[in-house]
Amino acid sequence: MTTWTWEPATGTDVPAIKDIAESWFQTEIDGIWVADPIAYMRNITQAVVSQYYSPGSELILVARDNATAAIVAYLWVKRNNRSPWSDEEQAQVQMVHVSMDLTARQRIGLIKDMIMLWELWCIEHDIRIVCS
Repeated sequence: MTTWTWEPATGTDVPAIKDIAESWFQTEIDGIWVADPIAYMRNITQAVVSQYYSPGSELILVARDNATAAIVAYLWVKRNNRSPWSDEEQAQVQMVHVSMDLTARQRIGLIKDMIMLWELWCIEHDIRIVCS
């Protein structure tokens, strides 16, 4: 049973998105980059603004728990990317995170939703390739 609702992220969601991401930054990038939460919040904010003023340029959605309204996951996809071997446009998944406080079944359900949402967004904007 779905206990969350997906909706476009807004500027007020940026701190919660950063909090979910920050809890996993070091395990994902350890030894490669130094995590900078301010830079991440700036990039998320720019994506939210871009999504609002240039619909179809980026997709940044949050999943809210229906009971608490807390953000339990988010996804961020950007278009106008190209592979080195083709000029065909592709959508590139910039980042996704899911709250690890959820059950495995809930996390899998959210990930399934994300894949479906990427695909639907790409179909809507005539993008044939999704790169994750």
